[in-house]
Amino acid sequence: MFLAEKKLWSSLALCECWAISIGLHALCYNFASGSGDALAYDSLKSVGQEERFERYASNQLVIYRVCEGLSTLTAGFALVIGYKMAYATGVFTALIQLAILAGLVEIRLSPLPENFHVWKEIANCFKQSFLFLKEAKKAMLLMFTNSFVGALDILLLFFLQAKLPMAGIPNWALGLALLFLQAGGIIGARLILCAKKVRYRVIFAAATIVILSGIALEHSGLYAVMALGGFLASMADDALQVRTNFILQNMFPSEQRATLISIESFTFSCIMIVLSPLAGLFFSVW
Repeated sequence: MFLAEKKLWSSLALCECWAISIGLHALCYNFASGSGDALAYDSLKSVGQEERFERYASNQLVIYRVCEGLSTLTAGFALVIGYKMAYATGVFTALIQLAILAGLVEIRLSPLPENFHVWKEIANCFKQSFLFLKEAKKAMLLMFTNSFVGALDILLLFFLQAKLPMAGIPNWALGLALLFLQAGGIIGARLILCAKKVRYRVIFAAATIVILSGIALEHSGLYAVMALGGFLASMADDALQVRTNFILQNMFPSEQRATLISIESFTFSCIMIVLSPLAGLFFSVW
């Protein structure tokens, strides 16, 4: 009885550590989202080259996928030290990132007006952004649908990390398999640059079908087929992400661009909060 209770509490501690790690990772990501893309697009727009933003977004995703893929090569090591220690490491690194972010200071060439209040300015920025979204129904729809489809891909990749070992993949091959999944995103981010004349509806429909197919392949029970499903889902998700970002940048006003991009990130986070427990229930049943 004592051993059973000890195992239960150990499992609960692991879940809590995982939840904290994922939450801090999302918080760090939201700090980074918005400003970078807004600065890049407005800089290109100032010299009349905003059409190059799609290539910029593609390059950005490629760099992200490469770094993410290289990090997955340590997945075999994570199996050795245990998921509890691995997620605790995620919490530790996220706290370091937050500490660095808290120390950032904005440099201004001119002093702020005497009646300036930072919280008032933030509230006004969000107010104007939400007013824009209220009128721009198409932009809001794009943000929601893209976030929803992207969440399906991210959840698939999350579950594959746990289900590939359950399907019998050797420990030494897990990191390579996860690297293979990230390679799908790199290819997708590049392929979309060759489809500039393809309508967005066609790209969205194709990406959705491919991601759903990847989820279906995950249930094959064969780790090679499961990895192929993750590869295809990553490819479709990143292709859709690059094209959606380009379209949204053309819709957003410069004054609210950074905030609106952050709202898109927030939309994705809200969808993940809802879908994560539902997906966990679905995958545990099937």
